[in-house]
Amino acid sequence: MVSLFAPAQIEMFTEAVIGTVEKKITQNQPGRVQCLGTYWPARFYHANCDVIVFPDEVVKVVGIQGITMLVVPVNLGN
Repeated sequence: MVSLFAPAQIEMFTEAVIGTVEKKITQNQPGRVQCLGTYWPARFYHANCDVIVFPDEVVKVVGIQGITMLVVPVNLGN
């Protein structure tokens, strides 16, 4: 079956925004962050990021794809 929808483009932020993890994020499983006053689905920006971020940890939100925030663990920098 052919998809009629193209994947959403990645939009990078000019400056990272701080977000707080609400639902655990792993390399293979998206989670959820609180950022910009609301909650968003979130996944790692770098697909090979092999850390786990747990609820209440802080992440840098570097971009968005569709409605999914793209995050980088704070301890990894940019």
